[in-house]
Amino acid sequence: MKLKRITILLCCIALSATCLRAQSFETGGLLGMEYDVKILKGWHFNAETELRFDHNFTHYDRWKIAVGTDYTFWKKHLKVAAAYSFMNYQSDEGIFDWRHRITGSLTFSQKIGTAKLSYRAAFQSTFRDESRGDYKFNPKTYMRNRLQCTFSIPGKPVKLYVSEEFWWRLYHPGKNIIDELRTTAGVKYEVRKHHTLDFYLRLSNEVQVKNPKHKLMIGFAYSID
Repeated sequence: MKLKRITILLCCIALSATCLRAQSFETGGLLGMEYDVKILKGWHFNAETELRFDHNFTHYDRWKIAVGTDYTFWKKHLKVAAAYSFMNYQSDEGIFDWRHRITGSLTFSQKIGTAKLSYRAAFQSTFRDESRGDYKFNPKTYMRNRLQCTFSIPGKPVKLYVSEEFWWRLYHPGKNIIDELRTTAGVKYEVRKHHTLDFYLRLSNEVQVKNPKHKLMIGFAYSID
């Protein structure tokens, strides 16, 4: 399957989802760049930056820069990772807020033919600036669980992937519920050795909350490893 056909298919899926949730739907965009370098056998250092827009591409929402490290072991089936993120948010009222995030995760992966199945469990705590607002809960801590399947196309520098993730909030005693589902579909194209372009569509749906929001994000990322 050619890259152009894959892209059209992803857009059709996203358009269908939009029609189903048009009553509270908005779109946005993500631009990112990632860098990964091997330090020792199985051990890597990585860094990334990301710029996010929402309100149908008209509003700057967030800028993030993150650094982290990960270690792969047990015949490349398990990966443990830790990361720190520094983020700048802008509210709908134009107020800027600086935040800090700490994340730890464990990922299990298994190859099945040309496909790779992985499950990631991550704990994430986000600390907000108390001088910018009165927050009832700070930090906000979530457990994020993601199941992803990646398909390699034999003889082609292309990989397809789909994933489903749910956010289980842990910061609110008595209301530790799953409050967001995130579906992602994308294609990765190896421009040249160690340089990859990633195009993806990400549909986020709030659940079990009042006035749930639904967002479709169109993302582009360039990675170097």
